[in-house]
Amino acid sequence: MAALNQDTRLVMTILFVGTLSGANVFFYALYGSTFPYTPIAHATLFGLMTIGSIMVMKALFDLALNDKIEMWLLDRKIAAYWERKARDEAQRNKMRESARQYNTNFYTPQGQEEDSNTVGSEFLATLQ
Repeated sequence: MAALNQDTRLVMTILFVGTLSGANVFFYALYGSTFPYTPIAHATLFGLMTIGSIMVMKALFDLALNDKIEMWLLDRKIAAYWERKARDEAQRNKMRESARQYNTNFYTPQGQEEDSNTVGSEFLATLQ
């Protein structure tokens, strides 16, 4: 399950490509004009350097950071889920205690106790 949605990935990729392209333009402007090549060779070399650097950096980031970032985001969602469940349980306990204090019945409607379509519910068996 991916923690980053497709729109976020697209924006991050566009920003990443733009940053590397800008860095490549900067360094090629500093050092590339000293190469003794024709303008077509310069254009080809610049294009290959830009595409190559983008592909190499993207592959390195995907290998090194993508899984860590996604796992961090997923862990954050799971922690938020369990915190919400703990708050709900604390609220139910307060309501039960209040109902016991005033001699009334605490009723939880059927089906609202457990929502099976929330993040983290697939981990219920292993974490409880």
